[in-house]
Amino acid sequence: MKIRTIYLKAADIEGLCNFWNALLKTARHKNFADWKEIWCGNIRLGFLKLDEKNNGSNCVPVFECDDTDLNQYIERAIKLGATMIEDGRSNPKLLSAVMRDPFGNEFELSKFHD
Repeated sequence: MKIRTIYLKAADIEGLCNFWNALLKTARHKNFADWKEIWCGNIRLGFLKLDEKNNGSNCVPVFECDDTDLNQYIERAIKLGATMIEDGRSNPKLLSAVMRDPFGNEFELSKFHD
């Protein structure tokens, strides 16, 4: 397992992305209205538009694992008290599960994908 992406949520993702672009001296490689992304070493740093649907934790780590291990991690997280926010395992755009730990922090467990 590795950390693939860490994303931050803000109402002004343009301003947020501009801050991190300037700080890290890097350019965007994804630039959509509600999602922007830059590289920080080998980890993606993403910016998600904070709105009614995308609220909750402001910082969300995305952990990527082998496809065969994903369900085991999800089951283990649930047994440890995590709750499912969005089950996107069968969604080819997500291939992941967004969850909340017992302390209110969001995290995502994802299959390997680009």
